[in-house]
Amino acid sequence: MNPETFPLARGIPMELLTERGLNRAFIKVVEEHRRDGRPVVTTRDGKPALIPAEELAEDVRAARNRIAELDAEIAKYERSPFSVNETPE
Repeated sequence: MNPETFPLARGIPMELLTERGLNRAFIKVVEEHRRDGRPVVTTRDGKPALIPAEELAEDVRAARNRIAELDAEIAKYERSPFSVNETPE
């Protein structure tokens, strides 16, 4: 992500945006390595390991689930403070 074009996210905790970005990057790397037939360098039991991309399906699924959770949390900060039944004064 280019820091010069990174949009300001007023009021959204940066750790939520960072974690979402890291999960998205992980998925992208796994998909690229799967397409190219290359193993992914990751850690297992605290040690570096070369893992075939196909064996990371559960990790990708967990990353997608976490992105959905983070999107829901981020959406709480992006909502208008007015409900549909209230009008601004």
